[in-house]
Amino acid sequence: MRRAILALLLATTAAWPAGAQTPRPFTINDLLRHEDVGTTRISPDGKWVAIERQRPYDQAGTYALATMTGALLSDLELHRVDRTGAPIRLAAVSQEAGYISGPFSPDGARMAVFRVTADDLQLGVLTLATGETIWTPFTPEMIQFGQTVAWRSATELIFIARPRHDPPVSMRVGFKVQQRVERLWRTAASGHGSSAVYIPSGQSRQSRTTVEPSTLVALDVLTGTPRLLARGEWFDLRLSPDGRHAALLEDAEDLQPRPDRLVRVGDPYRRRRLRLVALDTGAVLSPLPDQDLAMYLMTWSPDSSELIVFGRPPGGDFDDDGRFWTVSPGGRSRALDLGRMKPWIQRTWDGVAVALASWDGARPLVQARTAEGDRVWATPDASGRRPVPVKEPNERIVQLNGRAAVQRADGVYSLAPGGPLLARGQLRDQGESVDLGNPARWNPSPLVLGARTLVDQTCLSYLRKPEPACLPPFAGDETILAVSPNADFLVTRRRLDQGTGGVLLRTMEGVTLLAEVNAGWRDIDWGRIVAVPHRGPDGQHLTSWLLLPPGPEPEVPPPVVVEVYPGSAPRTAPAALMPGGARLQNNPAVIAAAGYAVLVVSLPMAPGESRPAAGIADRILAAVDAAGELGFVDPQRIALIGHSFGGYGVLSAVAQSDRFSAVIASNGYPDLSLSMQLPPFFRVAPEEGVPVGQMIGWGETGQASIGDFAAMPRAYVEASPLYQVERIRTPALLIESDLDTPRMGALFSSLYRQNREAGLVTYYGEGHTYFSPGNLRDLHARILEWLDRYLAPHPDDRELAPVR
Repeated sequence: MRRAILALLLATTAAWPAGAQTPRPFTINDLLRHEDVGTTRISPDGKWVAIERQRPYDQAGTYALATMTGALLSDLELHRVDRTGAPIRLAAVSQEAGYISGPFSPDGARMAVFRVTADDLQLGVLTLATGETIWTPFTPEMIQFGQTVAWRSATELIFIARPRHDPPVSMRVGFKVQQRVERLWRTAASGHGSSAVYIPSGQSRQSRTTVEPSTLVALDVLTGTPRLLARGEWFDLRLSPDGRHAALLEDAEDLQPRPDRLVRVGDPYRRRRLRLVALDTGAVLSPLPDQDLAMYLMTWSPDSSELIVFGRPPGGDFDDDGRFWTVSPGGRSRALDLGRMKPWIQRTWDGVAVALASWDGARPLVQARTAEGDRVWATPDASGRRPVPVKEPNERIVQLNGRAAVQRADGVYSLAPGGPLLARGQLRDQGESVDLGNPARWNPSPLVLGARTLVDQTCLSYLRKPEPACLPPFAGDETILAVSPNADFLVTRRRLDQGTGGVLLRTMEGVTLLAEVNAGWRDIDWGRIVAVPHRGPDGQHLTSWLLLPPGPEPEVPPPVVVEVYPGSAPRTAPAALMPGGARLQNNPAVIAAAGYAVLVVSLPMAPGESRPAAGIADRILAAVDAAGELGFVDPQRIALIGHSFGGYGVLSAVAQSDRFSAVIASNGYPDLSLSMQLPPFFRVAPEEGVPVGQMIGWGETGQASIGDFAAMPRAYVEASPLYQVERIRTPALLIESDLDTPRMGALFSSLYRQNREAGLVTYYGEGHTYFSPGNLRDLHARILEWLDRYLAPHPDDRELAPVR
């Protein structure tokens, strides 16, 4: 009976009659047919809205692109704001290509567009007046670490071009491994060559194979004539405001971690070098040749006379040895004098060092740490100017009337100690910040930021024009995607309670639905979300979040599946539990539809914690018992599920307690020393770099935060579930994939040796997260079968059939 119900949940759902409102559970097919919306943009002239509409997930021609699958599913639509005429649409006749948007030209007459196929990325230019797209013979770079495509003028496009038919790393990381391994296998089988791949260390590390460099191209879009300006391994470019120069960051020689210092995940494994290119002549300068530059900071002065960057000597440290520099277009460099202060270094979640700087008119303005440890905005080389305290970590500098102001959460303030509020609201863009990658988040241009539209709820204005135009208030759950440069309309995304949603155009005249997604979800019963308050190990108040099974409340509280991720402490219900949550792996709604309550447990980590899973079983059980006391779950029937660091967390928990009925762990490290291994991609393609330090950093200072393996190997052993295998008696389903580093094999063998209940599943062609619909169907089937075997929602309905 139970397996029949399970088969029904995993089978193709029959079509419901039009207008039917009978609630039904969420199925794996719903998940794999979900639709989405990508980047949304408004043209600089305010006449067009561009939307990337992603077809149902299971309609991609291939899933070899992994994280770029959404791009392969995208059709590009451009809607006229005045609603005259049909939209322009770029879409493949079949499923072999996707189309995504790039930046509009400054006058809004054209747009850079990209065609994505299974093994290629191609740059095109779309003319809005005619709807015609001209496809160029170039493969553009596309990377989150910087800008790679920019308009110099209304008719000239500047971009970094990769070798033709060599797509960006985000596309080739999956299929390149397969192609390279197949070629190596064929070489070995032939007997006529070597299949070895050699990666050097130490003094010979620069002898590894390298990639063919990219080209900086200036394209005249009227004639289609390209000018090839310079070559290098560039990943970020920034045009000067006058359009005469481009500053570029380039990957240079390999860097190996210093043995005397702990490694961070975000520490660079190649030196970053600055280049300046004169766009009229192609002349290239190489200022600061003895510096390793930080990412995310190349900020031109408003008059284009200088550029601010941040660098350290190779082998130095950004925190202790880094300095702000200004560089002129002619290549002259100058270190900025902070006096007794030091640069304030902020770090991303993965440890990338970020220095923050901008301009106050013609004066450099940087974030610094005072001798007392305070965080301030400081003007270097200006002893008479008082530093301004930083009130919020995310505040950014805005140019207003030629001087600096500061954008904070509730408005724009004068940049002065205790400066007054100048305008209430947030400066919002036209949806184009994605073209700058992460630099746009950390160090936006003060000129660009100051020219954005100011949004206060639904009232739009400019900093220089305080009279707002107020649109009708939002109805329901809406988030702003893009704002008109004319301050007269905005584009929002609305998510409804049933998981459906769409993109809305909001003008003074009313609201227009531009795109609807997941209309077939209107009759889904997603279950109810409840907050579960409980205490942490130090008595602190915590809240975990519970998704109850859909349908009528059962007579007996259901078993609970606890989703674990050490360090996670959501203050509101996680998006994965909400209606419309389309997380592909371990989807909570699919699990809840099978009769299980799903608890996302709050597990904050104390600062400086060197044992991330210490006492984790008791912390999980405190949340489960709290949910049990509220009558929501059966606290005696508990399963754990976790992916990545969560996989490590659940394996640690079952080594500490026998109270759990089942555990499902995917792509985690039972042996933390395995975190130092290079992934298969870098093993077979050393020309892509050797990020050993990034892998080691995860264990030394990242999520594991244990310290130097060479200095304290016993600490890695003590924190690893593998070496506590005798204590693991909970039935364990272990899951890994071949494009990720191998992780679960030794633990499975140890459990097998102990004659314990366990299973090992390996998905081929998948990386750290999974994308193939066939594998995702199989994954959820195995998860539910494992839960059903050891934790059936109704104990008398339990079936001990073997898991496939």
